Amino acid sequence: MSKVCTSSNRWFQAYSPQHYTHYLKIKCLSEWTHGVYEKIYVHLDKPPADAYVREAIATSKHALKLARQLRTEARDYPAALRHLMKLDWAYCIKSCIRLQELIKGNIDREFELLELERSYIAQKSQFVDEDDLDIRLGRSSNAFAELSRKLNSSRVPEVAEFNAILDKANKPLEIDLEEMIIQVKDSVDHMLIKNQEDKLSVYIIKNYDDRFAMQRKAIKFLRELMRSIKTSEDYTEELDVKLLNESETIPIELNHLYFCSSKYLICGLMPNELQGYKRF
Repeated sequence: MSKVCTSSNRWFQAYSPQHYTHYLKIKCLSEWTHGVYEKIYVHLDKPPADAYVREAIATSKHALKLARQLRTEARDYPAALRHLMKLDWAYCIKSCIRLQELIKGNIDREFELLELERSYIAQKSQFVDEDDLDIRLGRSSNAFAELSRKLNSSRVPEVAEFNAILDKANKPLEIDLEEMIIQVKDSVDHMLIKNQEDKLSVYIIKNYDDRFAMQRKAIKFLRELMRSIKTSEDYTEELDVKLLNESETIPIELNHLYFCSSKYLICGLMPNELQGYKRF
């Protein structure tokens, strides 16, 4: 079961630095691939050039192949860690399939994508700390899945119910920067980094801080949107335009930050592989 841990008792410290680093390689390759497909999806209004899309997908397939190879090499690793490797890799495969269907215009798959993430976080939470930064972000996203289910039932939630769901989404995001710094440094200290002088921890801390802030911004946007729907006569056209713009930019910014997090790890743990990934 997941638990809140101290610096001397993080979930990953049950494994050797070699095993933990190997796991992170699979995780960041899987997340990078997911980020590629998601990037194409969130930019559908202004799609990138076909050549870019073809190259990005080809590179993502190479990333998945490399991740699968690393999983094979870990056959003698602890069972729980191998299960985490499988969870990350399998979630990436399934979500990319759904994203590809969404890109082709099958909008019904959007709800399935949220459900995939909900299931993934629920399973992963059984193996890592309750206050793990990724799990916090995932629990926040799960509340969006709950909201989506209610909207999918053709019933717009009442304001009180809507706000309760968003309060639930905001709760995991309540973390001090100091705690974030401690968690990241504990994690980086347990990695086998190619360049020990690399400022990997600085980049990762900044990335998490930005991701938490952007998630809070998304929650604030939804509150404003609901308020606008319920009391539209009190809102000016200018605010409507602002909400419309944020509805387009927030998913793009969230994807960019998610994408960067995997790039930083690839750069720190597999610098020889970076050339093929940093273009996207």
